[in-house]
Amino acid sequence: MKFTVIRSRFLDLLSNVQSIVPGKPALLILSNALVEASAEGALRLTATDLDMFVQATQSTDIKVDEPGATTLPVKKLVDILRMAPEGEVQFEVDGEHITRVVTAAAKYRVMGMGSQDFPKVREPEGETHCFTIERALFREMLRKTSYAAGTDETRRTLTGVLLEFNDGKLTMVATDGKRLALVEQELEFPPESNCSMILPPKAVAELSRLLAGEGPMKIYGQAGQIVFDCGNFRFYSKLIEGAYARYQAVIPTACEERVTVMREELMTSIQRVAIMSNDKMHAVKLTFTEGALTLTASNAESGEASDVLPIKYTGRELSSTYNPTYIMDCLRALDSEEVTFELGQDGFSPSVIKSPNIPFLYVIMPLRIPV
Repeated sequence: MKFTVIRSRFLDLLSNVQSIVPGKPALLILSNALVEASAEGALRLTATDLDMFVQATQSTDIKVDEPGATTLPVKKLVDILRMAPEGEVQFEVDGEHITRVVTAAAKYRVMGMGSQDFPKVREPEGETHCFTIERALFREMLRKTSYAAGTDETRRTLTGVLLEFNDGKLTMVATDGKRLALVEQELEFPPESNCSMILPPKAVAELSRLLAGEGPMKIYGQAGQIVFDCGNFRFYSKLIEGAYARYQAVIPTACEERVTVMREELMTSIQRVAIMSNDKMHAVKLTFTEGALTLTASNAESGEASDVLPIKYTGRELSSTYNPTYIMDCLRALDSEEVTFELGQDGFSPSVIKSPNIPFLYVIMPLRIPV
């Protein structure tokens, strides 16, 4: 195999695949990327940790003299190209999988491994569901939900993000049992494509990084695997097996009071008050009274703090205590000027935070402690 590529083009490819390469791989070849140069003048890199695959393709500023394939250590390639000046970089692979790399400043001999030993990508086949969505929109849906996913591996399904394709919409849900984030988006797909899939946390992190820019994306779902196709790159991931929690059961169907609060003012107030919250039991009390929201926190060792926000509220006094981090996670993920609290009958009922004009809701359970 022999090809020439502009340094920055190859670095772009490497930036898409390098984060998936495991630090301490179970197999040595997993430290490498599969490098394929086609007779049509395209260069494709593939990396995997066996749970996920990333394929990135570049067909600009590539000259292929001899098509072929090999595998090369990703970290070494990144180091070489970062130190090289901009310009052409030549790659030539011999029969022993040794690659001669020539930059404008230096020459290298890089030990590779045969492409035949690299794990094979499982392409979508058989019974496969296909959906089309804007990648920026999908990325935003992940941003509005993924922070609420759990970390307890004994409840593995809750560590992932649920993708529920049903009744002409995509519902994305994440919950750890103490809070729940949900966002919906209408999509066009046939009823026979209704399905649910649970994205693993590693896949969520990679997609949040990879899905930059604009443009349509195809999602292929099949037994045990999901594929995201953005044209210039493809991302493959195993799915979390098992049934997701019946999340609908924890969403309140009615509320006692509804209060609108300025989002950034509430964030700032929570940050001020939370300074004095107990380190072991992180908690801030929200008390809604006529015309005011009072936030308080206390710590027997350090003292207490309170802050008051003016609000448009005329109902009866209601108080609930929350983990301030849980509220802040939600508020940071939203962009609206205002958010609405839907409060239960007492301080121990779940509350719902909503954002105007978008199909989003966030259920948060109060803490059962005095503040």
